[in-house]
Amino acid sequence: MMEIANIREAIHNLKRWIRDADRYFDRWTTTNDDFADPSRTIEVCFLQLLAISEALELQEFRKMVHSEYSSIKTSKKGFSEVGRDPDGDPYSISLFSIRRFVNALESFFPDETHTKITTDLLEIIRDINYIIANRDLFRTAPTSENDIHIRIEGILKCVFPDLKHKPTLTKQIKNFEPDTGIPSVETLIEYKFLSRTEDVGLIADQILADTRGYASKDWKRFLYVVYETKRFRTEKDWNQLLRESGVPENTTIVVLSGEAMRRKKKKK
Repeated sequence: MMEIANIREAIHNLKRWIRDADRYFDRWTTTNDDFADPSRTIEVCFLQLLAISEALELQEFRKMVHSEYSSIKTSKKGFSEVGRDPDGDPYSISLFSIRRFVNALESFFPDETHTKITTDLLEIIRDINYIIANRDLFRTAPTSENDIHIRIEGILKCVFPDLKHKPTLTKQIKNFEPDTGIPSVETLIEYKFLSRTEDVGLIADQILADTRGYASKDWKRFLYVVYETKRFRTEKDWNQLLRESGVPENTTIVVLSGEAMRRKKKKK
């Protein structure tokens, strides 16, 4: 049987293929371009899943995967069959099936980093800092929380085509509406704009309140992006606040430093 580290690596690689298949599927359903047909990539995902289950000697599990694979492969629309979610958005029925099997596999091999924000997403967010404040791309530096939200979300959509703008979390008494949701990495993102020292405490209160309201079985990771016009608090300070407040490690704060919009001086 495979070593646990190798199992995790194999599952990680499979999830990368699933993300690629997601991107092809999104492009294909948007453009109707036959060259973007995701069928081949989706079939590769199934084959990797079969190989992993075979290596793990999970014979009954492999039989279920193979049965699903054969059923889809021989169906009229094959791996390119399209379903619709409650909002009317298209999704891949094949990828939905694959994710169910992957989730089942992952439950056998818990990882200490499983609930943390993925390294890929953190790196993307940090690299975005230069882009969203680039005045060759945007007329001004960000001046509001909405600026941060729209600019970052527009870039993330290119990497995570399943991104949702302001997904709704339905609760018994009150519904909550985070800024961004990315189902493929089970992550919610909230943006904060900080331009005054006196607002530090207010934003801290908002984040701590959100960590309670955003708890959901459908979302496992929570990321807060604090954009500050100058250095008010370090990223270490913010994350220490979370830990001291009893917030688990599936919640992370990233600090992006920018600059306030300066007014041009009038010529005398």
